[in-house]
Amino acid sequence: MKKKGKFLLLLVMIFLLTGCGKAPQEESGYTVYYVDTAGTRLMESNYVPSAQTFDELMDELIEMMQQPPTTGFVSALQGNVSVEGYERGIDALRIDFSKEYYDLGNTEEVLLRAAVVKTFSQIPGVTKVMITVEKEQLCDAQGQPVPAMDADSFIDTKEGGINSYLYAKLALYFSNEDGTQLVREARNLHYSSNMVLERVVIEQLIEGPSEGGKAVLPESTKIQSVSIKKGICTVNFDSEANKEPSESMVDPRTALYAIVDSICETCDEITGVRFEVEGESDVKFRQTVDLDQTFTMDRSYIEEAELETQTSLTEKEVPETATEDAVGISEHTAGEETGETSPRTGGETEA
Repeated sequence: MKKKGKFLLLLVMIFLLTGCGKAPQEESGYTVYYVDTAGTRLMESNYVPSAQTFDELMDELIEMMQQPPTTGFVSALQGNVSVEGYERGIDALRIDFSKEYYDLGNTEEVLLRAAVVKTFSQIPGVTKVMITVEKEQLCDAQGQPVPAMDADSFIDTKEGGINSYLYAKLALYFSNEDGTQLVREARNLHYSSNMVLERVVIEQLIEGPSEGGKAVLPESTKIQSVSIKKGICTVNFDSEANKEPSESMVDPRTALYAIVDSICETCDEITGVRFEVEGESDVKFRQTVDLDQTFTMDRSYIEEAELETQTSLTEKEVPETATEDAVGISEHTAGEETGETSPRTGGETEA
């Protein structure tokens, strides 16, 4: 009994030690996002907060976003835009801005949106961030509500900086369970204007499905180049693309047409896709399909149920307005906060 008592006491002590102190994220620091002095790209600065509570952390991060750490950095809060308050939900955070938010220009608005989402989605327990203006859900230039976003809603170039973000609605195709046909997944995101949309589509396919379906490319696949000429997109993969994704067993033709159909449906100017592996087109894809040809959109690979229910991408992707219960629990009001320049909101940014 004494041993059992000592063991329980040890467990209590471990619980107390691990339950106290700062969260791991607070110890390692946060990346706070700003914009450059030209107002055309995001800038990053590391910050280790001293906050002990969620409210203190929010106040610290909001204050940091308003106070650039050094020259060359400017607050993403432009014009007279101020943070009016915030609400914390089960796994989401709603941040409310003043009416001046709608005076921002396209680039300023999307960069602010990206800075806010990327900064606050680092908080433990926050998976998505919703933006409201005077407690009403943010709407884009077409009057459609902008849904809650996470850091993956903003895709940065792997090669360098971000000149601005462009908005895209992707139609991504993944394999069905038996590996013979395709199922569609719609994915909305903002991507760096330094990237071509075709490359963004392929990178998202490599990341794999998030709504069911099976991967068609190994996660280790690297894109060596993407080029476009006269409506034909040529994709050059490394040799990893020629391997079967682990635990996937997808028919090689199905895998190829997942890429072809995703690119052709998402990218309006593309009429065909060609493939290379390590710069060579005289290759058989997974020892089956001759790659030395131009592949075009083929809907026969898409599951019949998908085709029957599939509307146009524009109609399918109108986001629903979130209800009060979907995001918030308790509301907090921030202090008087102002930023720097001005313009208007929109869906796409100016390149």
